[in-house]
Amino acid sequence: MNAPARPLSGIHRAPILVMAVGNILRRDDGFADAVLKVLAEEELPQEVELFDAGTSIIDLMDVFHDRERLIVVDAVQGGQAPGTLYRFSPEEVEAEAIPTASLHQVGLLETLKLGNLVDCRPQATVVIGVQPGSTELGIGLTPEVEAAVPGAVRLVKKELGL
Repeated sequence: MNAPARPLSGIHRAPILVMAVGNILRRDDGFADAVLKVLAEEELPQEVELFDAGTSIIDLMDVFHDRERLIVVDAVQGGQAPGTLYRFSPEEVEAEAIPTASLHQVGLLETLKLGNLVDCRPQATVVIGVQPGSTELGIGLTPEVEAAVPGAVRLVKKELGL
């Protein structure tokens, strides 16, 4: 069994983290992975790090440590048509200002709250999400979600000021 993650002091980290959350084995839950792959081909500033978190967000406190900004890409249940893109902050979700729910929202919100208690929370967090068409077992995005990938890449780049 692995030891619990601890913040690594003294290690320089990119101040901005773009984190993909999801499971490529559950169709549209692999959306974030597709977005991250496109971003990996882009010329991004040195201040930006890309990270595939899979689905185990609660184990990632160390990854958030010393970050100024966190941009999370995820599949989001918002009740709109498949392929609809969303942009929101965890604070908006907590205040119930928007009717969306990340498939992994509880883990993200709880991890950010815990990170705040131990001074590991990023200064700012935003979620870029897509309404999935299917999260059943299977590989490959539905056509509507596949078509949303370029728009999500543009939203992430906008968050990065590019």
